[in-house]
Amino acid sequence: MRFIHAGDLHLGMIPDGQKSWGRERSNAILSSLDKIIDLVREENVDALFLTGRCFHFPPLKEEIQRIRQSFSRIPFCHVFLFSENSPEYHFLNTAVFQRNVHCIKETKEQIYLEDLHMELLALQESADRKEAMQSFSPSHPDAVSVLLCNVGKEEPFPQNKEKLESLPFSYVALGGENDKSILLENKVVFSGSPEPLSKDNIGKHGVFLGNIHPLYKKVDALDFIPLARTQYITLHFHLDKSVGTEALRERLAQEIAKRGRDHIYSIRLSGERDPETRVEESLVSKGTRVIEWKDESIPLYDYYALYKEHMNDLIGLFIRSYLKKGPEDLSKLEQDSLFYGLSALLSGGKS
Repeated sequence: MRFIHAGDLHLGMIPDGQKSWGRERSNAILSSLDKIIDLVREENVDALFLTGRCFHFPPLKEEIQRIRQSFSRIPFCHVFLFSENSPEYHFLNTAVFQRNVHCIKETKEQIYLEDLHMELLALQESADRKEAMQSFSPSHPDAVSVLLCNVGKEEPFPQNKEKLESLPFSYVALGGENDKSILLENKVVFSGSPEPLSKDNIGKHGVFLGNIHPLYKKVDALDFIPLARTQYITLHFHLDKSVGTEALRERLAQEIAKRGRDHIYSIRLSGERDPETRVEESLVSKGTRVIEWKDESIPLYDYYALYKEHMNDLIGLFIRSYLKKGPEDLSKLEQDSLFYGLSALLSGGKS
């Protein structure tokens, strides 16, 4: 039995909504379902497990119609998705889907599919997971058994290897995490979102394509298939006094060009730098998508030179109040006060 495990699509979400690329990210999330459907068709998949939150907000009629049209392209594949048994999800819960689409509304549901000879236990986040897994009794003991489970942050899924190995399921498809994670090889998996949803979701995003052996009732193949074109990437630059403004600009351009301009970058700067080196986001070439710019670098001030330059103004007066002792004799608190106070004064002078 061939299957695809995808999770937490969050259709309708607009990541980075205040940024110029926000709408593009929203469209990529909307398109993720169609990419998954295309893969189902290419790989002739028997079952599609959509765990976690399919929609970011309770879906409207138009959104339900859209996924119905998508699912109509794969009548040969059983599709499983989660809803919520609440008035906000009225349109999803009352929607009429094709016979191959199974919308899970209750806290706990058990489904047997004769054509796949598969018995499936589906648990919402609010289910008594421990009791449900312990009491699981398949109506067809020789069938392939699969667990679909949405997991909340309050009650994480067990991590103990022995406990995971003892679970009475051929495959455990987990939802509720935006990043992929394999808790037990070829058995217990968070697929993560097919598209990254925030700057915290680094790395590749996609789905898992697997196969369950009909005789051994075990997964004998499980591959991660990247689908997202865009990644959130963190770049860290450690500066020293030898790195000037133009050298930093060139390093930024090289590292971004190496990875590609389709991605979204968080940039962090650290180290001790020349005070004359500019560390501004404007150093990044126009059109580069920067979601976060964090300057943690420290300018190495020449206090005596600055004092001579500002002997007759407030900056000089401030420096003199500390240099009476000498920089090497200052306590850590005094060193910090001198540094941050001088940085503020110099910044104010430039503005």
